[in-house]
Formats: sequence, structure tokens, C-alpha cells
Amino acid sequence: MKGGDMGVTETYPFQVGAFECIAVNDLARTVPAAGIVTNISAEEWQRALVEHGCSPTETTRYFNCLYLRAGDYRVLVDTGWGKGGERGEGMLLERLLGAGIAPADVDVVVLTHLDGDHVGGITMPGGQFAFPNADYVVSEEAWDLWTDGTRAAQMPERQASLARQTLERIQGRLEVVPAEAEFLPGLTLLSAPGHRPGHVALSVASEGALLYHLADAVGHPILMEHPSWHWSFDSWPEQAEKDRRRLLGLAAERGALVFASHLPFPALGHVVAEGEGWRWQPVAG
Repeated sequence: MKGGDMGVTETYPFQVGAFECIAVNDLARTVPAAGIVTNISAEEWQRALVEHGCSPTETTRYFNCLYLRAGDYRVLVDTGWGKGGERGEGMLLERLLGAGIAPADVDVVVLTHLDGDHVGGITMPGGQFAFPNADYVVSEEAWDLWTDGTRAAQMPERQASLARQTLERIQGRLEVVPAEAEFLPGLTLLSAPGHRPGHVALSVASEGALLYHLADAVGHPILMEHPSWHWSFDSWPEQAEKDRRRLLGLAAERGALVFASHLPFPALGHVVAEGEGWRWQPVAG
């Protein structure tokens, strides 16, 4: 990783085989850098930030979505914060429109997990669907957890309540998909439950090209170099470390492009195995 927080543009088009892809920044916010990593000292974290050209006191949190088009279907991965959310006004809809994509054009919305920054844009403030023609894909693992009252009761109430509300809202448009199985040509969910139970990454494969959308499996580029460091937003940090190692190892081995929800925009690049982790090689934004 080179440099600190990047200036945020709105959209970034790129190609994965036959897939026309657009990275979209929904929102970016400056937040304190302290406490992002939990199993090392504050001094070690600040030192790592400085070594990578970042501020030791504050950082930018990016909230990114991904649009894919291939053949007759148009897919959006996650819906951002939406309008009137707790973190401000998500800009996904405006930025899609700026790229020539109307909300009614979206056929499928893949939800990598059911946190507010990924599902907040499903509906408009008036309650109508933001993407009126879309069906929704949720992992089988997420569905099984959040619809099992006993298991869901063991999770934080705020997470469980939002997950239940989301699944109820989209139930008539919902497809529950098992991980590790192709659900549309070239698209496969990859189980990565450390961040949240039922959280998935997405494999995009076409014409010999490959992209891994890691969603929240890697919340900060420094975690690629130090996969054993625990991101404070992960529900199960030890499992999240296993997820990072698996997905980053696959991406490096296969030369895949990598995209993620919270990396500095355009959140796209490659990883190269180096030492005990991986070195991030971002594309030029």
C-alpha cells in the first residue's frame, strides 16, 4: 500500500472478461484512527499508519458498492447507506445515474451481509423500493441464522433486528443462495463469516478473468500485510483472520483483481504474497 487516504471520485469503470463493471463510492467519512485494530497496542497501530503514509490520528472510511453487467442481466452488489441514514446521505443512486444506470435497470441485488451500510439503500424514505425491478440474493447461511429465533437471539439485538427487518422487506423478491455454488453465470458466493455470520465474498469469473469482491473481509489495506491483526468491526475476529488468509491467498495465487467495500476508492487492485501477508497494489484511481 502506498500513500494515505485518497481523494474520492464517484465512479470507476473497469472490465472483468465480458463483465462491464463500475465501482461506486456511496459515502466517505473521516473518523478517528484509534481503535480500528484491537489486538495490538495503540503505538504499534500508529506506527503502521505512519509507515504507510497515513495520518496516525484520523482516517477515511469508504463505503463502496459494485455494479456488474454481462449479457442480459445487471447486478448491484450491496445498496449502501441509503437516504436519511445514521451516517448521512448515501450517494449511490445519484452516482449510478451519473454513470447512465437508472435504478429500474438493476435486475439483481446481491447482499453480502445485512449491516446498515450494505442494506440501507434497499428502500427510499417513503418505503418504496429504490430498485423497483430487482430481486435480492442473500446467502443461505445468513438466512438460516437470522430466521432461527434461538440463534439470532445470541447475536447483538441491533444486528438481529435490522437483519429481520431487511429479510421481511425483501421476502417476496428474495433468492436464498448457498455459498460456493454459481447462482448466475460467472457469479459465486464465497463464505466468509468472520465479519458477520452469513457474510460472503463474491467471485466474478469471465473469459479467463477473475475478480474477488471481498466485501468486509478486509476492512483496511494494512490488514493485508498483517492478516492476524483484528479489525474492530468483525464479529468473530479469529474467523475473520482465517477468511482474510483464504481469500487473499486465492487472489494472489490466481492473479485475480480484488475489490472491497471499505478500501480507499476505487478499492480495486491486486495482492502479492509478501512475508507473512500480502502487499496491496491498487490501481491508479
